[in-house]
Amino acid sequence: MFAELDGPKTALVQPFNDNGALDACRDCSGAKCCGNIKHGGTIEPPFLTSFDVAQIGNFTGLHADIYSQTVVNPHTGNTVRFLKTTSREGCHFLNEGRCSIHDHRPIDCRLFPLDLKMVEGELTWVIYNYHHCELTERDMAILAKQMGTALTALGSEAEDYATVPVPGMQNLPYKVVGRAQENPIIV
Repeated sequence: MFAELDGPKTALVQPFNDNGALDACRDCSGAKCCGNIKHGGTIEPPFLTSFDVAQIGNFTGLHADIYSQTVVNPHTGNTVRFLKTTSREGCHFLNEGRCSIHDHRPIDCRLFPLDLKMVEGELTWVIYNYHHCELTERDMAILAKQMGTALTALGSEAEDYATVPVPGMQNLPYKVVGRAQENPIIV
């Protein structure tokens, strides 16, 4: 199923543990968010960190150009990667309603609908009001616990993650839940 990369596969250590699935995701077929990913759509393809690219490549044996595309972030001038969509629009790795790389999925996928945005010049945590994600109190607690670890995992790529334009999501309403420099508590 996957084309092989040259060289041996190495074990990668995930710097980000999402502490299990959100309640909002348990009964989802994947079609509500992952199946609706498209450029210019309500849900844009996920941002890929350097770690995500290495981890997915290591797991699948695919070269990054097969499953991702590069974009220049006009705010930083850096080249960043996003997951490609398929011809049927949806995540490249969505297979019969399930994520075929779930244990190796990008940080952006692990956080959704939590996101990091640049708001008034500050890195800010927001929760998108995506109509298919009905978050429980447990979900909110899991997301709150992920913020510090996610920021650490994003590292030097946090500014790109927060500022690269995502056209379809610019119109999706969100709620500010805290500044990245603080330890926000979601209520």
